[in-house]
Order: sequence, then structure tokens, then C-alpha cells
Amino acid sequence: MRKLIFTLIAISFAAIANAQIYAGGSLSLKTNSDAESTSISIAPEVGYVLNDKFSVGAALGLYTHSYKGYGSSNVLSIKPYVRYTLLQAGPVSLFTDAAFTYMKPKDYDGSWEIGLYPGIAAPISGKLSAVAHIGAIAYNSDTSFGIGLSNVASAGLYYSF
Repeated sequence: MRKLIFTLIAISFAAIANAQIYAGGSLSLKTNSDAESTSISIAPEVGYVLNDKFSVGAALGLYTHSYKGYGSSNVLSIKPYVRYTLLQAGPVSLFTDAAFTYMKPKDYDGSWEIGLYPGIAAPISGKLSAVAHIGAIAYNSDTSFGIGLSNVASAGLYYSF
């Protein structure tokens, strides 16, 4: 049993030593003209590159929602995702994140969203990359299904270890 445990620990350390881990975060702006609302968020993020096509990660978001005529609310969210790289053109990559997001306002029940979020990543230096997401195809437990390319945008930086 000891040998098995030590073998698993050794394999784990070897995987971590060769890992492509990235950390960073993003700022985003989301508007909804129908509901006359605006959301601003900051979302620290960490991820792990599995291979040339797939990565997994999670973001922890802090949002402020403003509703015309109703004031504002603060929301905490967690967003695990799987990233698939659609196209690699030199150093620039086009990808989509398949993600599930759980959002919990301070004074209300939580809601969730599942969807695809297209993005682009480009290196700035050896280990630093700029990343942007524009649009979404998503289903939200509050507002149902939606497709938007102009109402959701975020920009961020990633540092690869």
C-alpha cells in the first residue's frame, strides 16, 4: 500500500513539474438593453493546459449589477470551464469556453448559466498573454436562452508558469 501511495505522489509531482498552469484575470462589461441593466465584473482565474487543444480552468467573479430604477446589487460567481482551441494562427489562437456559471447575489436566490463563450488570445511576451471574450451563446436560469455578440465583452491577462 505504501508503494502505491508513494508512486501516486511521485506521478502527481511529475505532472505538476511539467504542468502548463496559467493564472490571471479579466475585467468585463455586460449590458442588457431590454432589462436596462449594466454589469461590471472582475474575475481572477486559474487554469491548466491539458494539450494543444484543451484546457480546464475556473474563474471567481465579483460583479456589480445596476438596474435602471431599481438600484444595484453585488454578486459572487464561480465559473468552471473547458477551453477548446478552434484555430491556431501563428501565436494567436481562437478558442471557445464551454462553461457553467453559478451566481449568488447577496440578498437573493442564486442563478446559473451554461454556455459557449468565444475568445481570442495573443502573447505579449514569453509568459504573458492578452485574452478577450466577445459574445456568448448561453442559457440562463433567469432569462432563458440568448445569443449575443455585442452585449458581453471581457479583456484580461494570463501569466503562464
